[in-house]
Amino acid sequence: MDKIVCVGKNYLEHAKELGDAIPEKPVLFLKPPSILRQARQGESLNLFMPIDRGCVHHECEIVIQLQKGGFRMDHSEAERAIGAVSVGLDMTLRDKQAELKKSGGPWTVAKVFPDSAIIGPWVPIENFSNFLEAPFSLKINGVLRQEGRATQMRLSPAECIAYISENFPLCAGDLIFTGTPKGVNSVVPGDAGMLTFGSIEFSLLWHGLKP
Repeated sequence: MDKIVCVGKNYLEHAKELGDAIPEKPVLFLKPPSILRQARQGESLNLFMPIDRGCVHHECEIVIQLQKGGFRMDHSEAERAIGAVSVGLDMTLRDKQAELKKSGGPWTVAKVFPDSAIIGPWVPIENFSNFLEAPFSLKINGVLRQEGRATQMRLSPAECIAYISENFPLCAGDLIFTGTPKGVNSVVPGDAGMLTFGSIEFSLLWHGLKP
C-alpha cells in the first residue's frame, strides 16, 4: 500500500449537517498507512484516541482496496481496479478541523493521529457483487449512529477512483475511504462500537491516549 485516500463531502446530507458549503466535487485528502488499524472478522479491536485535542468524531465509510493502480483512469478501468471491499471509520478531530476550515488551512492535523483510520476484514469484490446496494452501519453503545448505502453517494466508488486518478496516480493496494453519510458524532473513552456491512461484522472499544 502506498497511501490512504479519503473522499470528503460525498454524501450531501453529511455536508449539510456540518453546515458546509457543497463543493462542485467532493474534496480529497490523504492519510498515511502508519495510522491504520484493521480488525479481523468478529474481533473486538482496542483503539486509542486523544483526550486533550477536543471533540473526536466517527465517520463510517465503505472502504475500497485497489487491485490495480493507474493515472487518469476511465470509469471502466476504475471499476476493474476494485479488488476488495470493507467498512471502516475515518476518525476526525472535529474542533481542530473547524478551526482549520476557518483559517483556510489543510485538514491534515485534524485527520492524522494514532488509530484515526480503521477498517474491517476484506471481502473480495467477486464475493460481494451487491455491495453498492447493501447497507453499512455503525452502532455506538448499542445505538444506531450511522447507516448508508453506496447508492446515496454523489460519486460512486468507481467514480471516486476515476476522479482521484485525474489528480494523482493510484497504486495497487491503495485504500479509498469513499465518504460518510449523515450521523457523525463524538466518541469518548469507554465507548464501544459495532460496524456491519454485508457479511462483515466487528466491534471496537476506545481508550484514552494520554497527552
